Amino acid sequence: MDLIMWLMIGLGAVFFGYLLYTGQFKWLIGVVRNMALGVVGILGLNAVLSGFIPAVGVNAVTALVVGLLGVPGILFLYVARWIIG
Repeated sequence: MDLIMWLMIGLGAVFFGYLLYTGQFKWLIGVVRNMALGVVGILGLNAVLSGFIPAVGVNAVTALVVGLLGVPGILFLYVARWIIG
């Protein structure tokens, strides 16, 4: 198990170094920023809309959807939650 963990850490370090070398690190920072702002937005909307529609859960998948899609991702999550019930 330790070998797998060290391999994953090494692979992550190589990927991080590649992003720094190619200048694509800004894209990653943008996604992480959108994820953080999206989670705060989801929590705020959950508080405001708690009496009208079911709340959207905050987890890694919802954070990734919001991080990649932005505001349309938040709208997508709420519409999907409203349709599913």
